[in-house]
This record gives sequence, structure tokens and C-alpha cells, in this order.
Amino acid sequence: MIKKLLTVASVAITVAASAQTGKIVTNVINMPASEISKSITYQASAAPAGCDTISTAQNNSLTLNTAGSDTATPGCSPKAGFVFGSNCYDDKEKANFFPIASYSAIASPSITGVIVSFFKNLTRGTGGAPSTTVGLTIYGGALATGPSTAAVLGQTTVPMSSILAAQVGTNTTINFLYSFATPIVAPATNGFFASVVIPTTAGDTAVVYNSPASTIDYGWEKWSDNSWNSISGAWGASLKGNLSIYPVLCGNLITTGISKNLGLSKDVTIMPNPSTGLVNVSVALANSQDLTLTVTNALGQVIVNNNYNSVLTEVISLDLTNQSNGVYFVTVSNGKDKMVQRLILNK
Repeated sequence: MIKKLLTVASVAITVAASAQTGKIVTNVINMPASEISKSITYQASAAPAGCDTISTAQNNSLTLNTAGSDTATPGCSPKAGFVFGSNCYDDKEKANFFPIASYSAIASPSITGVIVSFFKNLTRGTGGAPSTTVGLTIYGGALATGPSTAAVLGQTTVPMSSILAAQVGTNTTINFLYSFATPIVAPATNGFFASVVIPTTAGDTAVVYNSPASTIDYGWEKWSDNSWNSISGAWGASLKGNLSIYPVLCGNLITTGISKNLGLSKDVTIMPNPSTGLVNVSVALANSQDLTLTVTNALGQVIVNNNYNSVLTEVISLDLTNQSNGVYFVTVSNGKDKMVQRLILNK
């Protein structure tokens, strides 16, 4: 079945030849702030030292997206279902891309697991028969072309009962950790996709939160005809996919995210973060050092590359006001050690 697509603005647009016009995204429900914090900072308690999560989501914009009625497609009216989960179009997978820049701080990186934030509110959202499986697949590929089915790097499945058992009280977010028996070596080029395999049996549902604030569409979905389509290509250009999917990466050295106790990481502070574009990088070193500071965007493109000589205590000012909203990576290196921190621009 080919989806009947409507645009988010209810205006016809030109899409891929296999697609048609149409699909309205409605009923955007904001995720509670307390659960946003848990989802973004969640780290597997059993993960070994030197492991951390990566993400393209922004913690001030996690939402639940549902699809409006599509009267032209059988079974899609009056409700079409969830954009990032089970719906009347029988989407098979929901994937998120992680560019190599998001884990460049890790030496010899491997993927040991993936955390997914599922939505469940009483009887609404994720649920179904206990034995129904909800899978997780890691693909190679590129952002421009989507997951490569010829490059399946690893996969695992769990029963629905295991996911539902991870719900804490009446929290509407279930943070579930998929673990791989054998760590998956993260690609050294482009990046990788982490994809949730959605159940399509009637009554079985899996729903993932999304962060649409980024200007880059990292989301892809697998349709019932087994074709892969970008989220903005499928649902309209105004919707971006940045799913609440958090791969756990381990390596010889990790200096990204919440692990900041190694080398330069304890000597460098970036503020404010998130930022509107004016950023201060505060450096306080035990001895004078020559430093290189670079800023890359989520595609790995270098937008700042500066050298500083004989730095001891200094505040380096960066003006990124001409850059688009999104996730960036600030790297400070002395040639032997380096610190990488994620910076969010939200103007």
C-alpha cells in the first residue's frame, strides 16, 4: 500500500513519484518537563565506565505527533494514528540518523545498546499482546539516502511485556534499554541509523516521542511497501524527525554529554547551553597550553576552527548567531587530549 499523504499545511506539494498528496499532522502534545529531563539525561545504570548516550533530540521540544483524518485512504478516518508509531498506513519502522560528528569524541566507539522513550498514557499509546515483539535494528547508511538494508549492523527484539514492565507508576514515558549481546562497531564514515520495528497487528501499538525543533530532518520511516522515506518527505517539509532514540556508545575515551571527568573535560565549560548564538567557552588550566577550538554542525561540517597560544585562564567568545537552530559540537584539543561537548542553538 502506498500512503495517502497530506501536507502539514493542507496545501498540495510535490513529493516522490511513488507518493501522493495529502496528510495532516495534528494534536501535538507536549511531553511533561519532568519526563523530558529523564529522557534526555537517562543513562543505563549497568553501562560500563566510558559509556554515554548520544541524541539529535532537543530537550525543550519533545512532543507526541498524531495524524489527522485521511478520508481518501481506507481505515485512516476518523483517526489515522501516530506519526512516529503504529498508524493506519502500517508503517514498519521508524528510524533516526546519528551522524559521525555525534560520536567523534569516542575512540574505537561501539554501540552496546539503545534507549527508546516510548509513549503510554493509560490505554493510549504503546501496548498490545504480551508476546508481540518490538524490534530495534542498527543500519549503516547516509542521511541523504536513508537506512541501507544491505548494511544491517545488528538487531534485537523484545516482547511487548518487557517494555510495559519498564513503565514507572503512571509516567507517560517508558525509557526502555535495548541491549546487544555483542557490541556493534560504530561506522567510521557517515554515521548510522537506529530503527524501532513497529508492530502492525491490530491492537498492538508502539509510539516514540519526537523533537521537531531541529532544522535538519534526521528521521526516516519504512512504509508497508518496504520503501524508506524521510519524515519531511512523507509528512510535509514543516515536520522534522528527531526521535527520542538514544544509542549507548562505549569506547576507550568518552568526553561527550554527561561524562566530563576526563582530561580537558573538567577544565572547559560552555555557557549558556542551550544558547541563542552568543557562546562563552571558559578555560581554566593547571598549566599554559596551546589549544585548538573547532565547532562542527550535526553534518560534520566545520564552521569554526581557531588556534589559541599559551592559554592558562581565558574566556573565548563565539558568535554563532548566523547559524541555524540545531545541535552543534564544540571540540577543544591540546594535541594530546580533547574535550567535545554538545551545544544546542535555540534562537
